Order: sequence, then structure tokens, then C-alpha cells
Amino acid sequence: MKWIKRIGIVLGLGYLLLCLVLYGFQERLIFRPNALPPDYAFEQGEESSLRTPDGVDLSILRFEQEAPAGVILYLHGNRGSNRRSLYQTRDLIDTDHDLYLFDYRGYGKSGGEISSETQLFADAQLVYDTLATRYGESNVILVGYSMGTGMATYLAANNHPRHCVLVAPYASITAMKNLWLWAVPDLILKYPLNNVDHAARANCPITILHGDRDGLIPYAMAEEIRDAAPDRVELIELEDTGHRGAILHPRFHRTMDRLLSK
Repeated sequence: MKWIKRIGIVLGLGYLLLCLVLYGFQERLIFRPNALPPDYAFEQGEESSLRTPDGVDLSILRFEQEAPAGVILYLHGNRGSNRRSLYQTRDLIDTDHDLYLFDYRGYGKSGGEISSETQLFADAQLVYDTLATRYGESNVILVGYSMGTGMATYLAANNHPRHCVLVAPYASITAMKNLWLWAVPDLILKYPLNNVDHAARANCPITILHGDRDGLIPYAMAEEIRDAAPDRVELIELEDTGHRGAILHPRFHRTMDRLLSK
């Protein structure tokens, strides 16, 4: 029976090592930033930066109208930078609303590194507060894509924006982890990013667009978010659409036109 005990010890140590590795390297697994050189120049928009209380400069790319009816704050996914965001939001540039794109720490031309969910939310709140002060909260529309939906629902739950749009959202990062690593305890996650809980507490209407062929984030997770507040959440199914196609889908842009005209 000694061999059974030895196998058990090896398996136990292997499990413990897996948990330690996942805890220590989760930022690399969740966040996939693309840094841009300091001298990189965007072909469109105006660049600026916003300094956090701990001295980190967050890169902002903005598109402003002469007499804006409001402002759109776009929160991008876990890959890329404002350069990719610019492509994803190209149809939102010439609306009657200003458009603000910002890079999380370590993304694009933003400094620093992401180290906690609290920090991630605080940075998003800082950008939101800046826009709310300038435009008024009732004129702020949040748009989150993929990972960015976690920050969008947080802002919707802790502020009073006009509307929150979620494209290809997850129920939570915890739920995403459990799709593949259900045996790993939830407590190792520093970034639960719980969209379901935040949507349930949101102070504004929410519109969700999700592809029915999303191979990364199951469509059922969008349904779970809707069911958390069915009286305030609209769910739009994008037929024959995968994860990356959702943000580029014509129906996303038609939906934004409808919401901006209200």
C-alpha cells in the first residue's frame, strides 16, 4: 500500500504546485497587453494622459465633437491596446457623442502594471469620474467588450451612468476558471470580476450583445447576467457569431445608434 500513499503524496504536491503557479502567474494568464512605444502616434484622435494617485499615467485617446450630446467610455478586452480599440470602435467616432478610449496599466502607452482588482477598478473609476465631471453622469454611456465588461458593470453598479453596453461578457472570471479548472479553489483568484453580481446592482439599463457561436465565453453566461436583473437587462443574440466577431457585428453598431438617439 506504500505505493498508493506515494502516488497520493505526488498528486497532492502536484495540485498544490498548480495552485501556487496559477496564483502567482494569473496576471499573465488573464491580461495580454500590447505595449506601444512612447513616440507612437495615432492617426486619429487626440492623445492625453490621466495620472493616478500613485503616479501612473493612463493613456487616453479621445474623439470630440463640437457640441457633444454625451460621451461613450470604451473598455477594451484583455488583448491589445487603444490601437485595437480604435479599429473596434471606428463606427462610433462620428456620432454626436464624444468617444474616450483608455488603456489599462501596461497596455499601449499606459505605465505601471496591473496588480489587483481593486487597482483595476480604481483606475476605471478615475477615468469615469473625469468624464462625469465634464459631461454629467446622466450623459455617460459605458461600453465594455470581453474582459472590459468587468469594469463596465463595476462602474454601472457604483455610479449612475445613462446606459451600459456589454459585448461578449462573462458571468465572472471565477466562472471562466471553472470551465476548465473546476478543481482549483476559487479563492486563488485575485480578479473575480463578477459581472452577475454587478449587473444585479447596476443603477442603469444594460444591453448585452453576445454571439451564439462564441467558443471562448459561452452564450449561457450572457443569459446568466440577464437573469440577474431581467427587468433592466436586454439581451441580443448575434447569430452565427463568435467571440471576436461580436464587437464588429453590424448589429452592435445599429444598437449603439439606437441607444445614442434616446
